[in-house]
Amino acid sequence: MLFAKLQSYGIEVAPYFIVRKEADVERAVSAIGYPLVVKLASGEHKTDIGGVVTNIYTEEMLYTTLAYFRRKFKNKPLLFQKQINEGIEVYVGIKRDENFGNVIVLGLGGIYVEVFKDISARICPIREEDVYEMVEELKSRKVLLGYRGEGVNIEALAKLMVRLCRFARVERIMELDLNPVKVSKRAAVVLDARVAK
Repeated sequence: MLFAKLQSYGIEVAPYFIVRKEADVERAVSAIGYPLVVKLASGEHKTDIGGVVTNIYTEEMLYTTLAYFRRKFKNKPLLFQKQINEGIEVYVGIKRDENFGNVIVLGLGGIYVEVFKDISARICPIREEDVYEMVEELKSRKVLLGYRGEGVNIEALAKLMVRLCRFARVERIMELDLNPVKVSKRAAVVLDARVAK
């Protein structure tokens, strides 16, 4: 699975568990705890098709969610993931350019990457210093840097992006979207990932 591959390169991923059958549900909850996000385990645009439910805080909410997934998606495998509330959502992507090879892209994450088109890009490989420059180039940089020095952990984001360049090169990745990556004062954690080889 993609999450496991990313973790093998030192990229932090929010705790998750793949649920394929009823017996997996209790194991998943006990392994990662509440609050939970439940989503389709497949790589499609899950939000567009109603394949993501967030803010699951109780067993009752969880079983209501599972009934919804069974009605809508039959018995497709699900991914249970720890909901990370702390931090700012950013988008980190890799695109293969015919002339330059892999290019890494950074912008605000979630729906905002499509809405604002506020991104910065560099040719891979990059150094951590490059990420600091990329953040400075964003119109939305104050969201990450904070108005009074209370911003997020740019160093953690920089480490993630340097490792992602290496991952893309070694694994021969043509296109990769990490959206969102939740960046807090403590860490940079991948919540969702899609890849095309």
